[in-house]
Amino acid sequence: MNIKIHQMKCFKEVAESGSFSAASRILGIAQPALSRKIADLETELGKPLLMRSSRGVSLTPAGEKFLGHCRLIL
Repeated sequence: MNIKIHQMKCFKEVAESGSFSAASRILGIAQPALSRKIADLETELGKPLLMRSSRGVSLTPAGEKFLGHCRLIL
């Protein structure tokens, strides 16, 4: 596993803002690029971290746990 600090920052921002659009504005990167970074992270971890809907995102149990790790590290 080779998770990068930037991936953790991106995930943390999406999780805390509840939206890829809001997180992309805060991080200053395009929404499709942010979405790809999170999808790559989920692939690397082998489990979904976010549940996506038309109203935003919510955390899966694995996402809750990973967010805690991100907060400690960042």
